[in-house]
Amino acid sequence: MFHIGILQLTQNLDDAVRGFKQKLEALNIAVSYEYRNVDGNIAALRQAAEELAAMSVDLIFACSTPAALAAKALPQNIPVIFTPVFDPVSAGLVDSFAVPGGKMTGMSGMVPAKDKVTFIKTLLPVAKKIGMLIPTEDQNAQIEAANFRLAAEGNFALHEIAVKTATDLSLLHELLPQDLDALFLPIGKILEENFSSIAYYTDALDLPIIASHAPNVSMGALAALCASHTDLGDACAEQAQAVLCEKKSAGTIPVGQPRQAQILLNAFVADNLGIELPAELTALAAEIYN
Repeated sequence: MFHIGILQLTQNLDDAVRGFKQKLEALNIAVSYEYRNVDGNIAALRQAAEELAAMSVDLIFACSTPAALAAKALPQNIPVIFTPVFDPVSAGLVDSFAVPGGKMTGMSGMVPAKDKVTFIKTLLPVAKKIGMLIPTEDQNAQIEAANFRLAAEGNFALHEIAVKTATDLSLLHELLPQDLDALFLPIGKILEENFSSIAYYTDALDLPIIASHAPNVSMGALAALCASHTDLGDACAEQAQAVLCEKKSAGTIPVGQPRQAQILLNAFVADNLGIELPAELTALAAEIYN
């Protein structure tokens, strides 16, 4: 029986843990687990990781970038599988997606920007000018914004709005142009935590929001194309199998990306905005909120 430590930043990542455990069970791998969930307290991750290492676990499943960084910092050579790290290279976790190096691999939660552009074009085929909020203090948001900027070339005119604090979001009524066809939100903590403020101002303009954070769709965004945490956990279990059962070094296993992004739609918002949701998207949607 293998002994796996689960290092989790928040309850929001329960689906990743569930997918990981279910897949290991389906693979008939006998496992016992040790859990450490710090409930959002990043400062507590170091001690939690050290506690898992002291239990001589065979592998650590690190849920979130901060959790993965804490596991990497351990002096012990315990293999680490991480998710949903947006960009593990920029985060300093691995050398590259193809050859991670060291003791880590895992699954990125980054849905390719070109897929998001295609999604928006299908959802809003007449859209010509898209706004994009860019949190200037968020590395992941900067990365996604840069990728989206490149992917949007030749498809949309892009109007970028830099925001640094929640106070900046309270000024959106002054910053949002009147001629936008949609507002794209990259991944970003400040945008996720202050989504209600963003929605307040876009509602006044009848402006649809395309989100990157799944919970924002039920809160009033028109749609999102994002990674399924359950699927990411499932894929991580396959990587864990290679490490535990096939004795592969984690650093030789390529970092994966979402195998199939999930479509989330809000039919209530669409009705309010007079937007007809394309049948090809509704047929594939993981969830449609009414």
